[in-house]
Amino acid sequence: MDPPGDAAMPGLGKSEPKKRKKGPRDFDWSKATFHHFVLKIAYVGTNYHGNAWQDPKICPTVEASLFEALLKTRLIQDRSSCNFSRCGRTDKGVHAAGNYISLSLRLKPGADGADAGEDFDYPSMLNGVLPQDIRVLASCRAPSDSFDARFSCLYRAYQYYFPHNGEDLELMHLAAQRFVGEHDFRNFCKMDIENVSNFRRRILSASVVNCGNGVAQFSVTGVAFLWHQVRCMAAVLLLIGSKLEEAEVITELLDVEKWPRKPLYEPADESGLVLRDCGFSDVSFAPGCPAAPAGDPSVTVACKSAEEAFTSMLQRHLRFAAVLACLAAASKPAGPAGDTGPKRHVPLRQRALCPSLEEKQQAMADKRRAKATAQDDAAPG
Repeated sequence: MDPPGDAAMPGLGKSEPKKRKKGPRDFDWSKATFHHFVLKIAYVGTNYHGNAWQDPKICPTVEASLFEALLKTRLIQDRSSCNFSRCGRTDKGVHAAGNYISLSLRLKPGADGADAGEDFDYPSMLNGVLPQDIRVLASCRAPSDSFDARFSCLYRAYQYYFPHNGEDLELMHLAAQRFVGEHDFRNFCKMDIENVSNFRRRILSASVVNCGNGVAQFSVTGVAFLWHQVRCMAAVLLLIGSKLEEAEVITELLDVEKWPRKPLYEPADESGLVLRDCGFSDVSFAPGCPAAPAGDPSVTVACKSAEEAFTSMLQRHLRFAAVLACLAAASKPAGPAGDTGPKRHVPLRQRALCPSLEEKQQAMADKRRAKATAQDDAAPG
């Protein structure tokens, strides 16, 4: 008896046609129509390297997740053609309860495939595919094609939450009033000399209050902010509240003729910073604008329960971060020879200084000149 083999197994030697896997159906973008929209977004920034898009293969960002959702729902064709603009470019670990973006989104097609000219429920569509720590809270048609989430913004409002460890909050509040008005904040930021040459910014209001449960809050509203500006303001205020600095130091550091170089100090931790909201004169769900008429079809707001759930999650996260900060401070190792006392504070006005703006600009110009010379020397011929 022949051993079982391929010949004894009927049909094994015949090539059967493989079933082709169904891929995503091609989308006919030639039939799509678009309109310019404003979206209000919120996120817990702990797991993201900031809001602004970066290559997802390198690091996760809020915008990378947003664009992934926009492409998945086919509300945009690609990232480069959707006329995208962001209001607040928050840094790594920073949160937002009310950031805004503007972009062109696809409208709902008609029954015969033609343009129906109606809006999708954009918050529901996007929240269905976004991570739970990113939410679209509301959407509406932009008031004009020229509307830009960055340049049409009237003001940004930030809140910085910190563990209340006995700081004099009333003293901090009074000191914070020195920030109000238009000043040169080069000593209260991380200077981005490649993109910024004017460091004057206008602060509209500032306050420090006790939130209870061991947490306090520094609130500041301004027309625009510099890189790390709120965190640097908070860091100096915390030194004042701890009686390690006098309030006068704010006035001195705002005088850039007297202090052209920033003293070396670390900005406050990013985990307590929240972009609370942004003001627009013509966006119905933004502060600074009258409420939309009841039943206005141009406005789509995410269900209230979802917004409340996100706000609750953000508050829990901030309280947890404050508790961790308290624990970290309590568990710092002893100093030399068993010294358990606090580290000696060096007053800001006695610290080493960073290069001035002019020195940084000159160094950058020298670097570019050297690079251009090296390229010319390496050129053939």
